Amino acid sequence: MLNYSDLRDIQKREMESSAVVNLPDDFYKVISELLSQKQEQAKSSQSLLVIKEYENMKKIMMSVAMKREEKIVLMALRGEEEGNGLTSEEKEMLKELSSIIKRSRNNVKNVWNKEQPESEPQRQRIKLLKDVDQYRGSDDSVYGPFKQGDEKVLPIPEAQWLKKAGMAELL
Repeated sequence: MLNYSDLRDIQKREMESSAVVNLPDDFYKVISELLSQKQEQAKSSQSLLVIKEYENMKKIMMSVAMKREEKIVLMALRGEEEGNGLTSEEKEMLKELSSIIKRSRNNVKNVWNKEQPESEPQRQRIKLLKDVDQYRGSDDSVYGPFKQGDEKVLPIPEAQWLKKAGMAELL
């Protein structure tokens, strides 16, 4: 069973290491039981020393848990989906965080894909059979004026329209 000294050792190793310290799968359950026992001792004994030890154990435990959370978030950001030495609760946290981050990154990629400039419209070479005054095309761009015999490269919808109107032939 863990004691105050063991908990301090875990805290020290957790703070000194950039990697998550290996803990048993049931660590939080064991700590919960230990803290419950200490709380009962503190209540029943009314000893200032026991009360202080209980309060310090809670602070140490919070410190360890927060440091481990920080490391797990970093693991998720790096794309790690499994971690050695994690408790069952922490494995679930890593899995969920990784999933959220992956979804978020996919959403950002989708936004980027939508913002990419549209590809140039396909174009068609034509020869004008008649003079054509300046006009506004279906894409709201201005075309012309064109002279009979001119050869131009226009967007396909405009070339098709001029051909259909008998003003141009496709080349």
